[in-house]
Amino acid sequence: MFSQAIVATDLGPASEGIVACAGALRSLGITEAVLVHAIDLGREPTPDQDAVFRHQADSLEAAGVRVHVETPLGYAPHAIANLAQEHGAGIIVMGTRGQGLFHTGFSGSISSDVVRLSSVPVLLVPSNATPTASSGGQACSRLLASVLIPMDLTECAERVCELACGLSQTGTDRFEFLTVVDMSFEAVREGREARAKELLEQMATRARAAGVADVHTTLVRGKPDEEVARFAASGRYTLVVLAPNCHDTIDQAFGSVTSSVIRASSSPVLLAPPQCETGFYGRGNT
Repeated sequence: MFSQAIVATDLGPASEGIVACAGALRSLGITEAVLVHAIDLGREPTPDQDAVFRHQADSLEAAGVRVHVETPLGYAPHAIANLAQEHGAGIIVMGTRGQGLFHTGFSGSISSDVVRLSSVPVLLVPSNATPTASSGGQACSRLLASVLIPMDLTECAERVCELACGLSQTGTDRFEFLTVVDMSFEAVREGREARAKELLEQMATRARAAGVADVHTTLVRGKPDEEVARFAASGRYTLVVLAPNCHDTIDQAFGSVTSSVIRASSSPVLLAPPQCETGFYGRGNT
């Protein structure tokens, strides 16, 4: 599905696991990677950091991935997103500290701004769950064993299904489509539960047609952010696939779902581009 990846490293201890994860993504078709470390204009890399960078490039090469290295100056999200376009990369791989993407608003973290700016999917690997090269490689070598795909009743459902079904080209063991219906008076009046059941069956049919043999659908009543985070934290899934949306504020239902999943999941999370239409921050958040 992907042939080239951008792999972002901050050269910290947890970045060893992130790089090892990227090296294990041969199952997704990745044969080439651009290893990126953005350099702060006011702080030059130390000799120790240079050694870590070389070691990480060598680790990717040893995993059978052809490596280019880039050390752009300036703000990391801009550099990472621009390099993805320049190199024609199909995916960006980077770590997250599990604090949620948008916990402090529009510029809450490096990862949040990369997601906003990127025109390609972003794979966020929890640094606390993959602290070593061994754990990072193990987490991503079995990435497609059990995939959780939360979706709502917006146009995001189409984008998340397209991204998830594309994974089946490289061999996916199990899909579980999940929709959570908030049983408010408005939801009941609009018949959202019936619409959700119909949507789940449509997406399951598409997944089976794409070659996924083991497909499940789950509909839960409750608060979307709490319920989806509970599923993501259950330990039953090796990957969570989400399609963030753009909203005006950070308290929208699926925006809080994405952030809650990032905080709760110990497994990697693959995010489709949110397709924000205006400016650097678009309209609102994921």
